[in-house]
Amino acid sequence: MVSMVLETKRERAHHHHHHRRSCIGNENFTDRDFRRLCSSSSSSSRRGGKGKGAEERRRRRFSSLTASSSSSPSSSSSQQKKYCVSTVDASAILVPHPDKSATGGEDSCFVLKRSNAFGVFDGVGGWSDEGVNPAEYSETFASEAAKAVTKEKMRNPVDIMVRAHKMTRVVGSSTACVCVVEEGEATFANVGDAGGIVARNGACVFKTEPMQHEFNMPFQLGWKEAYPETDDPRRADVKKVRLKRGDCVVLGSDGLWDNVPHEDVAILCDENEGDAVKCAEQIARLAFSRSTDEEYDSPFMIAARREGMELTWAEKLQGVKLTGGKMDDIAVVVAFVG
Repeated sequence: MVSMVLETKRERAHHHHHHRRSCIGNENFTDRDFRRLCSSSSSSSRRGGKGKGAEERRRRRFSSLTASSSSSPSSSSSQQKKYCVSTVDASAILVPHPDKSATGGEDSCFVLKRSNAFGVFDGVGGWSDEGVNPAEYSETFASEAAKAVTKEKMRNPVDIMVRAHKMTRVVGSSTACVCVVEEGEATFANVGDAGGIVARNGACVFKTEPMQHEFNMPFQLGWKEAYPETDDPRRADVKKVRLKRGDCVVLGSDGLWDNVPHEDVAILCDENEGDAVKCAEQIARLAFSRSTDEEYDSPFMIAARREGMELTWAEKLQGVKLTGGKMDDIAVVVAFVG
């Protein structure tokens, strides 16, 4: 049996004017490829780029990550008294699609440990067909979302998303997932097919649900001047979950969730309890490995079969099997609370 490894490439779907993914085969990649590609909030050097241009782009993508140290000790102390549960360790890692290693991919994120706020944003790759850098929108959105927290003191994730959407005047679009931890609760706001979970003692006790116009066509946010079809951040799916000490909040782009079941992520959180850097890397490593596995029955392909995706007769005659991982950029944010 021949199986497929999927590669994400969102394209215009003319009847909805949103972006849809298409799939093609791909080759296998190794652990060395993973290490070459990945960049994390803890890295002193940003691997995966070629030349200073890629390094600068990667620094911009992580500019919001360093903002977690911008809170003054006094404000941090007052926050600790206010919150029943707060972040004790947090980290993030970005792994671009191997074909996008020169630019660092199109996912972005922010990690504000002292503010107990986090976000993941997946730039829509189909814009590259129109001469637009898809990463610019997600990078700008992540930066504006972080500013909404640190400068505007916003605590409602929908308000944060609305503010970032208003301030991101860049051609492109992105999915978005923002989480704020406050007074013992995690509040998630999700637009599109990024998402998050809460892991507790090796089990997934909460997960967000993707927002899609139809299968493989996620909700996405864009600058209305250039993208009138943008979805409205005020329609974000909002969920709250009560946290306990030792819980782990994980946010990820679809490059994570399309390749790794929520339960498997929860197990890795338990195995790396309290070490956000190691946990984020192991989650991303698993997602990358499975995305290149032609025999792996990924969550995306399971969903595709459930939604009625079919092979052509020619593919069936060739023995093609509707299984395999899905190659994509991978963003992972991990935050342990205590």
